[in-house]
Formats: sequence, structure tokens, C-alpha cells
Amino acid sequence: MKIYLISPTHYTPDGNLVKSVHYWTSAITLPYLKALTPPEHQVVFTDELMANVDVNTDADLIGITAMGPQIARAYDLADYFRARGKKVVMGGSWVSLNTEEALLHCDAIVKGEAEPVWKDLLDDVASGRNIEGRIYESEGWHSMVGLPRFDYTSLPLFRPDLFKKSRFYRMYFHWPVLASRGCPHPCEYCSVQTYYERTFRSRPVEEVIEDLQTIKALGGRRVLILDDNPIGNVRYAKELFKAMIPLKMEWASQMTINIARNDELLDLAARSGCRSLSIGLESVTQENLEQIDKGFNKAQRFDEDLAKIRAKGIQVIALMMVGLDGDTTASFEKTRDFLVKNKLTFLKLFTPCPYPGTKYYDDMQKAGRILTKEWNKYDYGSPLIQPTHMTPEEMMKGFDWLYKDFYSLPNIFRRMTPPPKGNYLESAFYFIANLKIYQHMRRTKQSWGTIS
Repeated sequence: MKIYLISPTHYTPDGNLVKSVHYWTSAITLPYLKALTPPEHQVVFTDELMANVDVNTDADLIGITAMGPQIARAYDLADYFRARGKKVVMGGSWVSLNTEEALLHCDAIVKGEAEPVWKDLLDDVASGRNIEGRIYESEGWHSMVGLPRFDYTSLPLFRPDLFKKSRFYRMYFHWPVLASRGCPHPCEYCSVQTYYERTFRSRPVEEVIEDLQTIKALGGRRVLILDDNPIGNVRYAKELFKAMIPLKMEWASQMTINIARNDELLDLAARSGCRSLSIGLESVTQENLEQIDKGFNKAQRFDEDLAKIRAKGIQVIALMMVGLDGDTTASFEKTRDFLVKNKLTFLKLFTPCPYPGTKYYDDMQKAGRILTKEWNKYDYGSPLIQPTHMTPEEMMKGFDWLYKDFYSLPNIFRRMTPPPKGNYLESAFYFIANLKIYQHMRRTKQSWGTIS
């Protein structure tokens, strides 16, 4: 049987497809599903961010995986292939949390993790059994032991030509590695903790190290730990970081600010090669943090926490939301001042997104505050809910101003100088990246949608 796997791109506000000729990392879902597929089947895949979907494929089964911003395009592709008479199966967090809606666009869905049910689905399709309306869902979570190994050279967004000839690309591209799944925190807007039901599981450390050794053998030194929160189990994280030290590799990831509150953990992260962390600070107002069930973030400690991370030579990418219930039009300048004062390296800004299936969605739905259910607008940079202390237009005006002011030349110099001690090459690289973002924002309308 021929199987065609697709990771869709997403739409711009004017309806075009977002495309990129190179991207800083690559998801592993498509090559991983290929590795999970029994060898009697043929598998090809496309990440639409960089390549075009083969709309004329002769595949017997189309598999589409999608998260929030991708879902509108995913549904459109699924509808197209079904109209051609193809069997279509969908999976991913959005589909898993919204099964009834997803089944309007595909024959069957994989709800939750694929490992326990993927072979069953393929057997049904290959045998000609009817899969219409089927939900393939395992009874429990995978143990994370003995996950299939995939071919790292097949990563869909990896550019081997650039990797060979460009030193900048070798610093830019981060090889993806998975160490854990899930997050134990209750943040009510988060699809991850909803999808995984606040569970947290880790792979055996030796299996993660095998992946890192494979990457190193290919000439890679820079890694992205894909986990939603690698320090969800502190004991495990310490064991992993200790095992990574001899490899002398460099890595980035996303995690909570809690890493700053455990000196041994932070030290091990730095010694194991941590160079940058994306941290969901979300807001500089504690009231906002409490309202979204992220009260373990302590806004009054942010200055101290960020200084401790920076003192280890680790750059911080701030993930911030604007338009939360405690925000006013004065909050944008307050947030800018905080980000510049604490010398945050990059900013990823979000408007509140009521991700269907989450508690936040349910709360906003009951309050009648959801402004649109046009899924192509669920890009984390559009007005999706009615703010309490400003209009949606004021929220978006502040959103645009904050992005542009953060990446203005004066604030780039204020934030990036002097660099933290150690890792000066890394600091220079990030300084150049800030200048590139500045140039990109000047020539690209709504450029925040493609900042990476």
C-alpha cells in the first residue's frame, strides 16, 4: 500500500500559503510515522512549509497531521483528497481534541498517540475494511521505551546542501530530539496539557543519548529538545543533562521559568550545552497569570530568575501574551520596558487563543467572548477573543507596536549589549539574527507570523 503523509502549512490573513525556503528546525512527526510503518508499505511525506503537496499522488492512503494554525489548511487538503476518492486519516492535537468536527473532513482519525494504533489502521485500510467514521485510540499512553528510530537525514526541513557549505546554517539549524511528552502544569489555555491530560513521561536517558550520538556522527552539534517542558520531572532532567555533558553539544528548548529556582538543575543545563530557552512568561502581571492557571510563574521574581539564567550564558526567548483580562492599553509599554530591561534575546508574541478542547475555550465560549471560529485566523496573532479593558483593534495596534518597538535598532542594542559572560559567538549569532528580524519586519506586512 502507498501512503502519503502531509504536514500542512498555514494561511496568511489574506489567504495565501505561508512558505519558507529554510527553517531553523524540523518536526519529526512525518519521518517518525514512516519509521513506525510496517516495511511492506511505501511511505513518502511532504512538509508544506517548504515543499508543495503532490495533489496528483497515486497513494492509497493520505495521512495529515495538524496543530492549531495548520488546521484550516489541513481540512482543505483533506476535503480535496476525499473528493478525489482517496482514503484520508488525520491526527494531531487539534483533531484529537475535536473529533466530531475532524470526522466531517476525513474518513478516520488517530486520537492521541499513534504508536499503539497506527498498524491497526493500516491493516484495516490494506484489507479493504471500512474505516469511515472510525476513531483509533489507544487505551493508555505509550511507555516511551524503545521508540522507533528514524532517519535523521530525511528530516523534511533539513537543507543538507546548506549544512555542508554554510557555517551560519550549521548554527541556525537545530536537529530535533525528543526526550519526553506532556506537561504536569494546569495552564488553562494550553492544548498540550489538555491533550496529554497533564501526564508526563520520559524516554530512557540512554535512548536519548543514542539519538544525540547519531546527530553528532552526521556532523550536527546544535540540537532542539522538542519537549514541551523537559524539566517536568526534575530528577530525570538532571540525569539527562549529566549524560549530555561529555557529548559537548549545544542545545535549545522550551521550558518553564522554574529552572531558575533550582541551582543544580540550572548549572547542569548550562554545563550540558544549553544555549537558549523559550520560556512562557506570558505576562508581567500576576493577576493575569493567576487567571490562566499559571500562578507558579511569579511575576515579582522574573527579574531575579532571568538574571540567574543569563548569568549562566543562556539566552532567553520570551513568550508573551497581550490582551489578557488584566491588560489595558498601558500594558504594552510596561511589557516593552520589562523585556528591554531584562535583555530578552527574542520575543514571540501571542494574542489569547481559545484552542478548542481547552478549559480556556470553554470559559470564553460560556462568556460569549469568542470573536470568530474561522480556523484560518487561529494563528496566535489575530483578535480571537473580546478583551475586557480595550477593543480588539486597540489590542492589535498594541500587539504590532510592541513587536516593532522590541525589534527596533535602539532596543536591539539595549537588549543585546553587553552580552552575558561566555558563549560570545552565540551572542554574536543572536545579535545578527535580531538585525535580520528587524529587516524582515520592515519589508513584510504582519511579519510576526513568520518570525522564527
